[in-house]
Amino acid sequence: MLNRSLKLSKRMYHANASDFLKPTTLGSLVYGKDSMQYKVLSHAMDVSVPIYGFNERAIVHSLNVLKLPSSMLSVISSSNPPSFLHSSPALMELIKFHLVDKRYKTVAGIDPEAADEELPSLESLLLKRLKLNAPIASRLSQVLSQLAIPGPFLLNNALPELHRLSDDLLYFSNEKDHTDFAWYSKRLAISCTYVSSELFMSQDKSADFSQTFEFAQEKLHRVMKLGEYYNNTEEFTWYTMLSAVNLAKSQLARG
Repeated sequence: MLNRSLKLSKRMYHANASDFLKPTTLGSLVYGKDSMQYKVLSHAMDVSVPIYGFNERAIVHSLNVLKLPSSMLSVISSSNPPSFLHSSPALMELIKFHLVDKRYKTVAGIDPEAADEELPSLESLLLKRLKLNAPIASRLSQVLSQLAIPGPFLLNNALPELHRLSDDLLYFSNEKDHTDFAWYSKRLAISCTYVSSELFMSQDKSADFSQTFEFAQEKLHRVMKLGEYYNNTEEFTWYTMLSAVNLAKSQLARG
């Protein structure tokens, strides 16, 4: 237990420790869980996105179901500029909500001060996060195409959220942590593992996404047990660059 306490005392990579004290707001969002924005976006993720996908239509559908005026769109999107491909600010907020909400749900109910043997494994938390994508797995390619676009949303929201997820998966698991250069390598490796697993999941047709979970387990084993940090950091960089290039090509072809 002493080692666990020392580990907690050294954890400096989260800006605010209150993020883990059953907050009424979710870090990175500008509204609380009792707000109308949260109610609409939560409904959209649970009900509308599986039907309509990640687009403004899904939000409008939820507004209609909840008997709210369409003018709520401007409230939901108030903190976001349009994306590089002119995606609406409301859609960008929906994607941000998806990233943040799923991150919190992954570690909900876990006491980080528990003894190591009482904490879940890193692998189980990674798989839990992927399973939260199951209801919208057929729509993941829409999210990934938006996250790969170079611009403010990628730098200010997508990448920070990805690395916050990696931080949380380590912090709430029984995985040993590091305070040296391995700290950065390990988080980059987990980020790469998650991105590649999510990309695999967006194309997976196996029953209950069994192939995705096998892929994620094998990938995690390679980066955490075999130390393939460099290759995976390189892979993540190329994934981001190539996705952006391919997306730009497809848009030019349509034009």
